[in-house]
This record gives sequence, C-alpha cells and structure tokens, in this order.
Amino acid sequence: MDTSDDHADFYPLFSTLTRLETELWDAVDARLRQECGLPLGRYEAMVVVTSLGTCRVFDIASALSITVGGASKLVDRIEAAGYCSRKLNPGDRRSSLLEPTAAGAAVVEQGRQVVEAELARWFTPALTKQEAGTLHELLARLRSARQPSLDSKAAGQ
Repeated sequence: MDTSDDHADFYPLFSTLTRLETELWDAVDARLRQECGLPLGRYEAMVVVTSLGTCRVFDIASALSITVGGASKLVDRIEAAGYCSRKLNPGDRRSSLLEPTAAGAAVVEQGRQVVEAELARWFTPALTKQEAGTLHELLARLRSARQPSLDSKAAGQ
C-alpha cells in the first residue's frame, strides 16, 4: 500500500530547524561568552534557577529537556562561579535546593539583554511580531505533543 500521499516529507523541515538551532545557539553563545563570560548552557540553567527562586537539579533538567546528570554538571559549574548556592532540601535529604546569588541574578539580567539583542538581530529582519508569535505557538505545540518522552529524558531514562 502506497502511503506517500498520507505523509509530508518532514526531512527538509527537520534539517532547516536543526541547522537554524545550531546557528542561533552558536551566535548567542558567542555573544554571551564575550559580553558576560557565561556560556549559553549555563545561562539557560541560571534562567531556570532565577525564575523559580529555589529549585532542584531535577527542575533544571525538566525545564531544559536534559538529563539530571547533565543538569548536575551545569549546576556544579554555576555554583563554582558563585552564581548559585545549594542548601539541604528539608523535604528530601537526597537532593539539595538551589538559589541564585546576587551575582547570579545580575549575570542573568545582563545576559537577558545580550540574548534579546542577538535574537532581535536574527528574527527582526525575517519575521513580523505576529509571525514570531505564530512560530512560537507552533513550535510549542510540537514540543508539548512529545512531552512524555521529554520528561523521561530528564529523569535520565
């Protein structure tokens, strides 16, 4: 049975999305490193910590769709830089709670300005504000359709 008419050829979309993600990551990462001394991966983890105020490594892993082990290594580096602190989790002695330091909150605010400026360089010439909103909605819908598998990834499965 021929099903070629039943499915779109999604590879060109996949290829374009992955190439764009790599190019965007590299551009934003380079600016963050240059202007804030902070790699993009650490910045993203710090955004989670500062937005939640207090969180666990698992919360970072879930928010960033990475493994707990990967998030733990990020937190080790962030803590060593003085951008967050750990304290014992009174509800679960196996984990700790992370809080942003004043320096961490400051570098996230500085980084937010750098990230927004770089993304504006990329998106503003190509998309209207409405188109950017529509694209965000579509990508969020794609991610939410696969959310159960993302949760198991964060748990390290």
